[in-house]
Amino acid sequence: MEGRARRLIEEFGLDYLPEEFKAIIDEKHMYVSRGILFACRTSEDIRKIKEVRDFYALTGIMPSHEKIHLGTLAVVESMKAFQKKSKLTIVLVADLEALATRNVPLDVGRKYALEYHIPTYIALGLDPDKTIFYFQSENVDLQKIAFDAAKEITLSEFRAVYGDANPSRIVSVLHQMGDMLFPQLVEPMYGVIPVGLDQDPHIRLCRDYLKRTRVYNFKPIVGVYIRDVPSLDGQGKMSKSEPHKAIFIPEEDYKTLRRKIFKAFSGGAPSLEEQRKRGADLSKDVPYKILEFVLRDEKQLRKIAEDYSTGKMISGEVKEFLFEYLKSFMKDFKEKLEQARELVKANDIILIHNRNDLKNII
Repeated sequence: MEGRARRLIEEFGLDYLPEEFKAIIDEKHMYVSRGILFACRTSEDIRKIKEVRDFYALTGIMPSHEKIHLGTLAVVESMKAFQKKSKLTIVLVADLEALATRNVPLDVGRKYALEYHIPTYIALGLDPDKTIFYFQSENVDLQKIAFDAAKEITLSEFRAVYGDANPSRIVSVLHQMGDMLFPQLVEPMYGVIPVGLDQDPHIRLCRDYLKRTRVYNFKPIVGVYIRDVPSLDGQGKMSKSEPHKAIFIPEEDYKTLRRKIFKAFSGGAPSLEEQRKRGADLSKDVPYKILEFVLRDEKQLRKIAEDYSTGKMISGEVKEFLFEYLKSFMKDFKEKLEQARELVKANDIILIHNRNDLKNII
C-alpha cells in the first residue's frame, strides 16, 4: 500500500481492508489486486458480512450532467466487483438531490438518467438482470427513514460534519441516509457502499444515526473507499466542474482527448537523458495512474510500470499508449451504450418505485 493511502487511513480514522474482504467481492477484479479499493469503515463489519453472506451493494447517480468522467467509472467498476457476491445491487437516481443542490428540474434529471446515466452504467458492465434502479422522487418509502433520521441528528452535528446547515444540504443528506438504508425496509442486511473519501461524512453520519434510531432495527452500512482518479493536472481528483482537466465518457473529439492526455502532469524527468537514466516517478505520473484504473491486462500494466520507472519508456510513449487505449475504449463504449439505451427504452431493466416492488424481487 502506498504511503498516501496509509496517511489517509490514519487521518480519516478508517480501517485497513481485512483478509475477509476477499470473501465479499470478486477477488480477481483489478481494483482488488491494485489496491484501488484501499480502506473501509469498518473491518469488523466486513468480517460479519463474511459470516452472514447476505449484503447489498449500493451507489447513486447524480443526474446533473449528460456525461460521467473516469472518477465515476471507478465507482461502477467497484459495484461490478461487489455484484459478484452481493444479494442485491442497487443504483438510485438522486433526482431530488440534483433539484435541491444543483437546480436540475426533475424532468431534466429524469431525461439525463434514462437517456445517458442508466444506459452508461449498463454499458460499463453492470448486469441489467441483477441491477435494481429507482428514482428518489418516486420512492416515498425512503422518506420514512429520512424523517426518523431528522429526529435523531442535531443542527450542530450537521454543521460540524458539513460546515454549513442550509436547507438544501439538510434535505439532501437526510434523503441520502434514506437511500443507503432503504433496502433494509424489506429485509435487514448489511449494506456495502463503495465511495470516494469525500463521501465519508455521509457514511459516518448514517452510522451514527443507526446507533440512535428506536424505530428501525437496521444492520450497519459499510463504507469501502476508492482511491481518487487524479485530475489531469495532478492537483486533486478529477471533477466535471473542470472539464479541461477531466476525461469524460465518452470523449467525442479524439483530437481533444489526445491534447488533454499530452498536457497531463508527468512523473517523468525534465530531459530525455535524465529520464533514460533514472526513470519516472510513478507515484506522481497522472497518465500511469489513470492506466491503473482502466487497463485490464495486469501483465501489460506491470510491463509499463517496469519500463517507465527504469527509463526504458519515456513520458510521451506512455501518454500515446493511454490515448490509443482510451480511443479504443470509447469506440467500444459507444456501441455498448446504444445497445443499453435500447434496453432502457424497452423497459427491459429493473426499475422499482417502493419497498413492495423490492420485496417482490427478493
